[in-house]
Amino acid sequence: MRIALATVGTTGDVRPFTNLSRRLVERGHEVTAISWPVHRTALSQSGVRVEVAGPHADPGRIAAVAADAAERGPMEQVAILRDFHLADGEAHYRRLRELLPGNDLVLLHGIHALAQAAAMDGGIPWATAVFDPVLLPTAAAPPPGMPSLGPANRLLWGILDRMLQRTARPLDDLLQRAGSAQRGLALFQARSPLLHLVACSPTVIRVPPDLPSSTHVTGAWLDRSTPSPLPDELETFLTEGAAPIVVTFGSMSGASEDALAVAIRAVLDGGRRVVLQGGAGERSPNLLPVGAIDHRALFPRAALVVHHGGAGTTHAAVAAGVPSVVVPHVGDQRYWADRLRQLGAAPDPVPVRGLDGRQLADAVLAAAADPRLRESARTLAQAIEREDGIESAVTRLERAASA
Repeated sequence: MRIALATVGTTGDVRPFTNLSRRLVERGHEVTAISWPVHRTALSQSGVRVEVAGPHADPGRIAAVAADAAERGPMEQVAILRDFHLADGEAHYRRLRELLPGNDLVLLHGIHALAQAAAMDGGIPWATAVFDPVLLPTAAAPPPGMPSLGPANRLLWGILDRMLQRTARPLDDLLQRAGSAQRGLALFQARSPLLHLVACSPTVIRVPPDLPSSTHVTGAWLDRSTPSPLPDELETFLTEGAAPIVVTFGSMSGASEDALAVAIRAVLDGGRRVVLQGGAGERSPNLLPVGAIDHRALFPRAALVVHHGGAGTTHAAVAAGVPSVVVPHVGDQRYWADRLRQLGAAPDPVPVRGLDGRQLADAVLAAAADPRLRESARTLAQAIEREDGIESAVTRLERAASA
């Protein structure tokens, strides 16, 4: 099978596709991975053809957009993220139209409306994948931020669809200028009627009981290969004393740096050691700033992880069996923060908007001292270890392509 994987967004929107493509190649399929230029290296691996399409967004720009969106209300966030994703959109769409023909199936990220339009215009079978369940319409729960109306929750989903549609006019205009026949595509809500994969652990999420037959919760697309070794300096730091607090905000780095600095100082004053990923600072006996690190090697050696609540980081913390303190910024991150709290693996989230460093430090110190959080995290890790979300996804894709 010739399959194209098309994704955009942050590292968390790309790494799962990298893990999936490895298994597809092992099964003998021809794989082309397509994303923004910034993600070329992350997608590159043996047997995978990598193509780039879209704007030249560097990590600093991605972090700046996330920081801006974090200070806005929900619909303003949608508009900011929409404009970012549609930058250089006409050229992006036309490049996708060049790359997608010749594939038996296109698997695209559910936020990638341009790839959806390109696949539909090219008459190419397409499937979708998402890494959170937040926008899965269900009578069992209301949309995020809305009160439950019980059996009438479906009405609320209709209201949300109309609200999002009002923000989608720039997408329609862009596609018209680019020569696409598609109009009225749902912004950030692509769901294929052929196959829609929800790459989340059923141990962590609530699986709606009324999903369409084309929608499948596969389990998270976790990398089960041997983790990359830790840098010598970090390895030495970890063996010098007690398990540290790991602070990592991934692509959200840059938001509320002043408050974060206050929090880290207070945590150090509270007698804890800290590994700070992606932040600035000098090494001290109890503080080590680090760059890119394989979370699979680092998280199991942490006492607790402070993170933004991205889907990938959340699943990595759960798989490592360590508790979290979540500082949600945008999008689905509040959902993951709430789920970890409900599952007993994290305290109440500390929202980034108006973040108070002392408040965050108090939450971190209390959580790190709570054995109930660690026990819940270990129980979740044992359950997620039995899942193989990638195998489930590959099997579904093979069936869809041969149908």
